[in-house]
Amino acid sequence: MAEWEFTITGCGTSHGSPMWGRPDWWSSDPRDRRRRSGAFLRGPQGQVLLFDCGPDLAHQMTDPYLDWDGLAYPSRCVTRCDGVLLTHDHADHCHGINDLRHLNRLMRGDGIAIHGEQGHLDQLRAMFPYCFGAGEDTYAMSKPTLRTVALRDGVTTIIAGMPVTPFAMSHGLAGRTTGFRCGGMAYCTDVKVLPETAEPHLRGLDLLALGVLRDELHPTHQNWDEAQAVISRLRPRRTVMIHMGPEVRYAAWEPRLRPDLALAVDGWTTRFEAA
Repeated sequence: MAEWEFTITGCGTSHGSPMWGRPDWWSSDPRDRRRRSGAFLRGPQGQVLLFDCGPDLAHQMTDPYLDWDGLAYPSRCVTRCDGVLLTHDHADHCHGINDLRHLNRLMRGDGIAIHGEQGHLDQLRAMFPYCFGAGEDTYAMSKPTLRTVALRDGVTTIIAGMPVTPFAMSHGLAGRTTGFRCGGMAYCTDVKVLPETAEPHLRGLDLLALGVLRDELHPTHQNWDEAQAVISRLRPRRTVMIHMGPEVRYAAWEPRLRPDLALAVDGWTTRFEAA
């Protein structure tokens, strides 16, 4: 079986972390410095699938593992994209879309497909119509060259060599989000309630990336207790918690972690089996 890499380029919320203007929430612990939501898969032939394209995308692609010294050429930067898996159309998950144009350039103008639920894709096209033109004029005008591909819930599609199965999740009052089963792992961000219809797609996981906002209850995101209940039901071999709010202090949560449970930091990476 082919091994793929999974890397978290941003494990924070829409605000990022820590937040300016809130000195009481500031943290000097580098593990609490979180870019906004982002992650990618890298395949054995170098293929790259992005989860979302949030507003920190350019920084995340330049320094995905957060190990660049800021001076020398960033040798571990991401220079290609074979597709984007869109979880939903909120600003912190799609407002870096314009930075996909640089990946277009690096791939000599090749178009990039954004895969997701039809309603989210429609909203994306409405917000950024200039990204979805056709022909040479689009690229010549330094605009991204993108297209959308609607996926059906529960139907597996091979994207860049990876079997991808989307499923609906509830973002509480904020509507619907899409989770993705990708081979032996699943990516579930911005989830308040995991519907029963999603659970068949989440059995036998090697790795679960799961959104966990904070300790206190929230109307659109899981807190710690809600997430632990999901993990107990699904019983993945490993879980990494993502999309933490600025209230979360790594040092405070670290004693809770078990060998099968990790708290993400930007640049966290691991490998898993594609099938």
